[in-house]
Amino acid sequence: MAIAFTPEQQQVIELRDRNILVSAAAGSGKTAVLVERIIRMITDESRPMDIDRLLVVTFTNAAAAEMRERISLAIGRKLEENPGNIHLQRQDSLLHNAQITTIDSFCLFIIRNNFNDIGLDPGFRVADEGELKLLGQDVMRELLEEQYQEKNTVFTDCVEYFTGGSNDKLLEEYITRLYEFSMSYPWPEDWISQCMEDYRLADVSELENTPWCRYLTGYIRTIIEECVQETDRAVRIAQRPDGPYMYGETLEREKEMLEQLFKVQGLGGYYEAFERISFGRLPSKKDDSVNPMCREKVQKMRKDIKKQLDDIRNVFLLLSPGQVAERMEKAAPNVEELLHLVLLYKEKLDAKKRLENVIDFHDMEHFALQILLKKTEDGTVSPSLAALEYRQFFGEILIDEYQDSNLVQELLLKSISGEEDGNYNRFMVGDVKQSIYKFRLARPELFMEKYNSYPKEDSDCQRIDLHKNFRSRPQVLASVNELFGRIMGRKVGGVEYDEEAALYPGGFVSPGF
Repeated sequence: MAIAFTPEQQQVIELRDRNILVSAAAGSGKTAVLVERIIRMITDESRPMDIDRLLVVTFTNAAAAEMRERISLAIGRKLEENPGNIHLQRQDSLLHNAQITTIDSFCLFIIRNNFNDIGLDPGFRVADEGELKLLGQDVMRELLEEQYQEKNTVFTDCVEYFTGGSNDKLLEEYITRLYEFSMSYPWPEDWISQCMEDYRLADVSELENTPWCRYLTGYIRTIIEECVQETDRAVRIAQRPDGPYMYGETLEREKEMLEQLFKVQGLGGYYEAFERISFGRLPSKKDDSVNPMCREKVQKMRKDIKKQLDDIRNVFLLLSPGQVAERMEKAAPNVEELLHLVLLYKEKLDAKKRLENVIDFHDMEHFALQILLKKTEDGTVSPSLAALEYRQFFGEILIDEYQDSNLVQELLLKSISGEEDGNYNRFMVGDVKQSIYKFRLARPELFMEKYNSYPKEDSDCQRIDLHKNFRSRPQVLASVNELFGRIMGRKVGGVEYDEEAALYPGGFVSPGF
């Protein structure tokens, strides 16, 4: 029995020759739609495409195996209908070598076919996690021993600053964490070098304009908004017939005080404004007509609000911007030395891995990127001959779970697509509400950037939303919408849980859909 696709699913299946971002909610049948799109592409009578000319990138090996199996079954069904179709027979044969794979496996494919471009020994192997851990420990020990032997005061000052001079483990942790984070960038050394400039500030105004300071002031404003909303709720409870009416006047004053914070601009403004925040005592008047639960509820809400604001003051606003800039200036040499140690650690670790002829997962992505893109000293980036060949070969790039991509993967797949030449052929499907791998340095903001910029109308870069859920019953969806409508927003969760993000019943079907 053929699946009856919705108009939105049909659009996902049929649209061609453009970048497509599919925002596919949970249970919306994205895998079935993705498989159907591939089948339609390889069986298109007007311009059929061989299956091995599609690059299908999944997040896990299990997902890749399932995708390959589904496509195999679909081709098999087509062959049953038309057993003499030579093109379908060819697709069945090509499927075994088709690039339906994880990003790591695809990077290995690029490296094994172009190792000469980066001077890599073709006999390399992928090291296991235990081996890499020991390798990293050896390199770290050698690095610190060398630094101590040199008796460089810049290094010893750095150790003293970050560890108190008593625990190298803490310094090792800082170096390792910075190294790991840097590897999520296309050019780690550039990012580390850029970080060295962050502590060099000319004045307070330059501090206020740094990205982290703007992020911090935005975060403070979000907390203030939450506190105002919570205070308003407390006021409404106090106004109930059985509410603690005697608290009403105090709560109203405190709400007005917090609303004044919306007029504040910049870190310096918040520093001064938070010094003026003052909460008085709640009236101690007793009245038997007041519900004790309402009284306790308002008291707890007010206590939580005060704690949130105290946390902001104690964590972020203990020092004035001038004092912060002064401390950053003093810390700059130590931070620069720490980052210099990160660069040395990366250099030594890379050399050690080349000596052992092993690579890790970071190497897979960065070696593939080095093969596909050439970066000159002035920062200009251009596609290599290998990238141009892949552009000619792959007709479309289909990326599953796009919300969990990182910056390196984005640039890598974009280099094969060739968008700068007007070649729009990336099909990206995912759901930012299901992004759970930021701890692995995934960048869901890549998804959101396209979600907010791609129009739904016909264009070179187009967005399609799949809202209908075929996995759950309407009662379940209503509960989910109610919950996430309350707790998720653009500032908390990265996406506004509005009518466009909500789940709608599509007709409950078996999980196999």
